[in-house]
Amino acid sequence: MRKSKKALALLLTTAMIASLGACGKKDTDNDTKSTPTPQTQDQDKNTTPEATPETTPNEPKYDFGGRVLKIGSYYDMTPNPEDSAYKQALAERIAFVEENYNCKIEFVSIPDDYTAAYITSVLSGEPICDIGYIMSYRLLPALIEGGIAYPVSDLGVFDFNEYKWRPDYIEAGNYKGKNYSFMTKDPEIRYGIFWNKTLFKKYGLPDLYELVEKGEWTWEKFREICLAGNKDLDGDGTNDIWGFNERESLEWCYLYSNGADVIQKTDSGVNVNLSDPKVIEALEEFQDFTQNVPHEGGWLGDWLQQIKNFRDGKVMMCLEEFWISYSHLGEMQDEFGFVPFPKGPSATDWSCYGKEVAPRFMLNGIDKPEEAALIYDLITDVVETEEEWDDLMEAQLEAWASDAETVSICMNILNNGLVTINPIKGFGDLNTTMSNMFGDIRNATSTPQTAIETYTPAIDAAIADIQNYDYDTEMKETMDKFLNPEEEETE
Repeated sequence: MRKSKKALALLLTTAMIASLGACGKKDTDNDTKSTPTPQTQDQDKNTTPEATPETTPNEPKYDFGGRVLKIGSYYDMTPNPEDSAYKQALAERIAFVEENYNCKIEFVSIPDDYTAAYITSVLSGEPICDIGYIMSYRLLPALIEGGIAYPVSDLGVFDFNEYKWRPDYIEAGNYKGKNYSFMTKDPEIRYGIFWNKTLFKKYGLPDLYELVEKGEWTWEKFREICLAGNKDLDGDGTNDIWGFNERESLEWCYLYSNGADVIQKTDSGVNVNLSDPKVIEALEEFQDFTQNVPHEGGWLGDWLQQIKNFRDGKVMMCLEEFWISYSHLGEMQDEFGFVPFPKGPSATDWSCYGKEVAPRFMLNGIDKPEEAALIYDLITDVVETEEEWDDLMEAQLEAWASDAETVSICMNILNNGLVTINPIKGFGDLNTTMSNMFGDIRNATSTPQTAIETYTPAIDAAIADIQNYDYDTEMKETMDKFLNPEEEETE
């Protein structure tokens, strides 16, 4: 049977609109084809429920009049109490807020192309949910400049200095002086070095935990272990075990691990700073490493292959994000550990680089955004003290990690704010230009200094183009493609 994409899109759109319910009230006074303008706190100040007598010594009572707060994602985010202590606490807190504050929390499943669904629903005047899951590089700058995301800092509801909020997630959605993202603290960290403790012991390599503790986990020591870890066991000239592999982001890990602040947010968007001597120092080491330390580098066809090779004992160390510990290493036979990327000579502390995170954001055009923020703030008050929150995070890490040292290292990274999220992935042309420059450095077609001088005009042009980019048109084109995809016949 043949069916066109247009027919499928019509069915999807019909289902999406039917599911909106109490998600957001359409402003009938405005043209629904135009991008809604965010409400200010003054416009909405009379819609927030007034506090009534307290239900607990520290908590006021609200009546939200049966408001349904819809939280959307491409997967069902309903907290399962059996998953973890945190999920149990969150589920119990949601039930408490629903019962005592006359509201309902509904977790909405959105189509796989969830970003397009957000755009389509907001531009049509009927946001598909109040609060949504989003990848930071999709939020910033496109959904912000395109009028899809609401500046929650305008509401004055969230106090991001509270212990429950995670600063790097908040910073990831900060743009032109306003906050658009929010996320409570979780134990997820970004890039670091996974190491096979079984192989290290077998071949007499240093204990990485001891090196970290002594402050001796440096670029030089990393390089030494990478070389020593290459093993041609059968003498055929090909390594049967590699000392190290990496799929992407190695250059950025070198930069951030040396304390180089390359990408800086400004009132006009972003700026690229390549003049810091720490940048040249890091890129020279990156080039020397990629040219003179044989290792598995780049994508190996299947993006998971690099991870599988580490899992299967074919690699001593692997550069990856921490989430693979619980997503792909559960069947690993050897014992493994996790440490931060080695420290550069100009760094003052460890660094945990991240190219993206997945915070929550508020959709523009929803009904009573201040009220929605207040309900979300209430349901995320799952414990009363920072110590209790840390206990929940540590319990989750103990379930994910393979040893106590990893738990301790991750807690140190979290509690000392050592995760840094790079926003450049969301700036298409600038990101491409920077990647091309790094490619020349990796391949040694030019020195780092020459590459910077060569690419600086293109980088400056890409930054200037950000100010002239037509995000409104991009949003409307995304909406059109979502609702009217090209017809494609399938058997």
